[in-house]
Amino acid sequence: MYNYIKGIFSSAEENTVVIEANGVGYELLASDKTIERLGKPGAECKVFCYLSVREDEMSLYGFADRQEKEFFKKLINISGIGCKMAISILSSGTLSDIISAIAGADVGKLSKIKGVGKKTAERIVVELRDKIAPGSDTSVFVTSPVISAQTSDGEAVEALISLGYTRQEAVAAVVRNEKPGMTTEQIILAALKG
Repeated sequence: MYNYIKGIFSSAEENTVVIEANGVGYELLASDKTIERLGKPGAECKVFCYLSVREDEMSLYGFADRQEKEFFKKLINISGIGCKMAISILSSGTLSDIISAIAGADVGKLSKIKGVGKKTAERIVVELRDKIAPGSDTSVFVTSPVISAQTSDGEAVEALISLGYTRQEAVAAVVRNEKPGMTTEQIILAALKG
């Protein structure tokens, strides 16, 4: 129903922002990361929206960009994850960090998020891992650069696959461990050390 709201960032509280557009103050639930990206109150902004309609409540959720909104929609399609838990997950780190944790099956990191236990973290990995991995049809969510076989990080991915990693695990390991100027061998060693 709503795609986005463009207006003035009026105020923010914990996980809530107010955007004034044409004399109407829209209260949106938002992640900490979205609130940070809006800047200071009084600034003009554009917030992508999702309207949640339940039997007893209607809530509007706001996102800094389309990728965050689409990822939110993927999260709430997982059994046991509601809108508020999805916002909590999005508040836990950058979108690329969260996606890397899922692609790398880092259940420990995910289970440290407030409200997310080990079983929920495992469910998130199982449900989303293949949907957000580079090369899948929803790789729009992956904000790290695409790894090609011609680059040293692409060669590192292929080497890790030959050592028994899945493609998703190899890509996640390379993204996590690569630093500018590293050779293929250094990337592989860093990924193996973990």
